[in-house]
Amino acid sequence: MNENQHRRRIVLWLGSFPVIAVFVLLILVLLLSDRTAPVISKIPVGSNPIHQADEASKVMSLASESISAESS
Repeated sequence: MNENQHRRRIVLWLGSFPVIAVFVLLILVLLLSDRTAPVISKIPVGSNPIHQADEASKVMSLASESISAESS
């Protein structure tokens, strides 16, 4: 490789360095912003099994209270 080719190669690398650095920085920022994003669960009110069990126990207690009130 002669001096002219070597100089052109160095100029090419020096010109590419800012583009590569910006690309790497952009990827890092996107990865970090994705990692710190808040997680919001979108569970509908009636689909949560714990909520369903709680509602079922409320309904059963209301039903038993109304039956005991009618029989007395």
